[in-house]
Amino acid sequence: MVRVCRVVPKDWHKFQPLGDVIPRTRFIVFKTPINSSLSNKLQKDQRFTTNDLFRKLAERGQHLGMVVDLTDTERFYDKEDITGLCIQYEKVNCPGRGFIERDDCVESFNQAIQDYTDKCEDQDALIGVHCTNGINRCGYLICRFLIERLGWSSHEAIDAFEQARGYSIQKGAYVMALHKAAKESRTKRVDSDSDSSERRKKKKNKRKHHGDEGAINEANMIHAILGELGQQAAGVSGSGYHSSPNGINPPDPSAQHHQTHWGYAAKKTKYSQLNQPVANGTPPDASGNTPLEEEEFEEEEYEEVEEEVGPDASKGQSVSSKRRARRNRMQNYMKVMARGRFHEIQAMREEVALTHGSARDV
Repeated sequence: MVRVCRVVPKDWHKFQPLGDVIPRTRFIVFKTPINSSLSNKLQKDQRFTTNDLFRKLAERGQHLGMVVDLTDTERFYDKEDITGLCIQYEKVNCPGRGFIERDDCVESFNQAIQDYTDKCEDQDALIGVHCTNGINRCGYLICRFLIERLGWSSHEAIDAFEQARGYSIQKGAYVMALHKAAKESRTKRVDSDSDSSERRKKKKNKRKHHGDEGAINEANMIHAILGELGQQAAGVSGSGYHSSPNGINPPDPSAQHHQTHWGYAAKKTKYSQLNQPVANGTPPDASGNTPLEEEEFEEEEYEEVEEEVGPDASKGQSVSSKRRARRNRMQNYMKVMARGRFHEIQAMREEVALTHGSARDV
């Protein structure tokens, strides 16, 4: 047989039995129901049993999914009155004295609420919380949950609880403890955000460093390949350059006039620009020039085409056609280089050699 309390708690009858739902939460607070033997000692309008609790909720169109009992006894009512209706029941024994020093009570309450909300699929099922009068211990633990788990400020949590319950938290030590808990919670969040921000900053700098190195290496590789292609094309076209033992190609005076007349001097200038190293980490574009040299290079290219065409422009291709062909050829160099298929590069070298060779024969 379950032992029951024989005395009604002091001042218990002075408080309203049931409050409202705390806004933006599923909490509803009430004072502890009492068994029928104690209830019969009170006037009819002062009675509050588990049956009265469910009746009042049904009148509001509400229902409970879990009840958390914070009293330090089990004598006020039988928990089977709750569990018999398929409502989850949790007991967190909270003593009346030294309660705010019991961090284990806070952890047990927070964990019980969190576990239930994670598993419960019925979003309309309320979480009923009660202590003896439904004010001090209920207010403290619910506000701690709102502060630590939902990120509320202490003022927001206290105001929301007191407006929903209809009574203020009576013990000043509980209120001071809530403000202290909110300050500690903010400090932890700031430290956590600072650590996360520092880690994100380090990762960003690391990615940027690797990205800069990759861009420089890629630009150097592009420069080297384009320079090699330019040298090969210039050597095959019969430009008058001869290899020397030290790798330097001095110009042939006999061919200099022929190059100048047909525009080969302009071609050599363009390829020598392609073979220049990257300055200040700025990679060249598809034409081999940096962005600052683009306008000057286009002027040179236009003049080069004019010189190559000469007086026989009506017999061959137009100026714009040759300009487009040259641009397409340079774009093809870039595409082949990006694919890394060096057999295609060799084929393009041979094609350039054949083209310039036939032009030289003519």
